[in-house]
This record gives sequence, C-alpha cells and structure tokens, in this order.
Amino acid sequence: MHGCDYRPGVQRWARSYARGARAFKASWEQAMPFLLLVVDEIERRDLPGEFAMLPYVESSYQPIASNGDRPAGMWQLTPDTARGAGLVVGKEYDGRLDALASTRAALDLLERYEREFDDWRLANMAFNSGEFRVKKLLGERDPRTLSADELGKIAFNPVTHDHLDRLLALSCIVEEPQRFGIELPEPDASDRLQSVDLQAAMDLRLAARLAGVDAGDLRRWNAGYRRNRMSADVKHRLLLPAARVDRFQTASAEVPLAYWGDWLEQPAARSGGIGSWAAQVGVPVAVLALANAIDENATVGRSTRLLLPGREPEPLADSRKEPARRPRTHVVASGDTLSGIARRYDVALKDLRRWNPRAQGTLHLGDRLRLGPTTD
Repeated sequence: MHGCDYRPGVQRWARSYARGARAFKASWEQAMPFLLLVVDEIERRDLPGEFAMLPYVESSYQPIASNGDRPAGMWQLTPDTARGAGLVVGKEYDGRLDALASTRAALDLLERYEREFDDWRLANMAFNSGEFRVKKLLGERDPRTLSADELGKIAFNPVTHDHLDRLLALSCIVEEPQRFGIELPEPDASDRLQSVDLQAAMDLRLAARLAGVDAGDLRRWNAGYRRNRMSADVKHRLLLPAARVDRFQTASAEVPLAYWGDWLEQPAARSGGIGSWAAQVGVPVAVLALANAIDENATVGRSTRLLLPGREPEPLADSRKEPARRPRTHVVASGDTLSGIARRYDVALKDLRRWNPRAQGTLHLGDRLRLGPTTD
C-alpha cells in the first residue's frame, strides 16, 4: 500500500468520506456480500488488495443497470468491454450485473494490465481510461521507477488521476479507520455468498422460497438475471448466503426439475387447504407446500399471497428496447453531483431537479434523491 500521504488528493478524499461517517459505514454494510466475494477472488489471484476498492469508486458496489452503450454493474463495464472479456450482455441476462462473473472478468483485465505495466497504479488507470491511452502517455518511462509526483504529472484526464486518489483514500481508511474517526462494519455470517450450480433454470421467486431468503435480496445478489425467469443463454447458477446453501439444496432436490421453471405470486381467491390448491393447478402437494414454505396440511386463507405455477406474459415484440431497471432512490456519496447522478441513471438533469426540489445546491452525504416522479 502506498499510504495515506501518497498525494494531497488522497487526504482530501479520505476527509471527504470521513465527513459522512454514518452514511459511509452504511454503504459498506450494503456492499459487504459483494466485497467479500471480490476479496476472495483477489486473494486467490494474489492481486493487490487495493483493487477491492475499485467497485466502490465505480459504483459504491451497486449492480447498476443501464441502457445502450453505457457502463453497467458494480465494475461499470461497457458492453464492448464486457463482451470482449467473455461476458454475455442481453435482455434476459447481463453479465455486467452478475457479481461473480463481472468480478472475474474485471480482475482478468486488471491482471493483464498489471502484467503489462508492472505497476498496479497504472493497471487501475488503464481500467479507467484504457490501456492504449496509458501506453501512449507513458511513452518510454519505466513504470517501476515512477514516483507519485512523476505519475501525477503525466497528462491523464484529471478524472483518471482523481480515480486513483479515491481508491487510495478508501484503502487508507480501511487501513487506519481510527485516524479518520470512522467505524467500519464487521461482516456477518449471512454476508458470505456461495455460488451454487443448478441442473436447470429456476424461477428466482421459487429459489428464494426454497432458500428461505427475501426475494428482493436474492434478486440483488443475482442481478445478472434481468427477469425472475433465468435466461437459457448462460450457465444456471445462484449466489446464496453460504449459511442457506444446505437448506436450498435439500429443498430443491425434493422439487422435480419439471417444476423449477415458472412461478407467479398471486393472491388466493378463496380459502382452502394447500392440497386443494395443488389439485387445482396440477402440482404435487409436497412441491406446492415447499414453494410456499408451509406445511402440507396447512389451510390457506383468502387473499394470502401464494406462489403458484405460471408464466409472466412476454413483453410486446416491437422495436422499442426494454428499459433498464433503475433504483427508486440514490443515496448521496462523496463526490456526487446532480449532473453526475443524472448521467449514471440515464435521466434528464431537469427531471432530477424537479423530482428533488430541495437538492438544488450543495448535496449532502447520506441525502436520498428520488430517481423518478412520486407515485400516489
């Protein structure tokens, strides 16, 4: 590690993060499952630990979706870069949003850049601005002897220099949190994710029930699947909390593959035993009970939300592109600006201002901004 005093910009960013200590801690708590996954991959490859900070600089470890040729995912890969790294980018599955697949692809790039430039700082800059630009600006200089001052004088875009400063500031805080009055979260057992290979495609709602986890959490851990139905174009795999894997595997083994595919959550139109519902939809009682995490002899009350076999209607086939799913709100982090947030989420700046009339001037760490109109 190059240290907290590597460059003045590192200290500035570290102090900026420290001013929002509570929001900073909360953002790392949310990022923890993905951070642990990235750290494991970095250690397996014996890469510099600073690279674990890169997704936080890029996206605060959020699997952000996008449209067109814009970057996406926690590593903010463009479609061309992603495909060049072997990821599938499509409507039903986007490998840039797949935490494990995108991490492996991004680290493949960083590993290659580090071999090429023999300096992890330049590898980070190549990731940010492109390897050919780094080659061109580096010229005949020996990267192994570049001091911080010498590197800072190379005519990279200021954003590229700032990108490295932010990464080093985060590394500095992780190394010396007490220096900045910051309390970092400790990982829980539930934060450790494990990859589980599947024999066939499984509806994500069914998977959540079988694993005993919140469906929203499961979709976030497996954001590469753009719908609840898994794409046929990729290997079927789930990221689940390691503590839930045994439960999931035991339960899924009791559900025949023929029933893995398509499920819908619907309100029960009548009261009745789960057995009567199973007979109505043509599913074994044991399977329907497992899918709804209830006893086979249970009675279902009217309006109870049941998970039943069924397929969502296909989107209309026309020339319009499916809009990317966008979070409803954004929590302001250090360095955020309204224009930058608008670009990140592909919204008009004037709309962002209209939805957030109180955020016309300076943004404050931890503020929550609306990313769409209020719905009644």
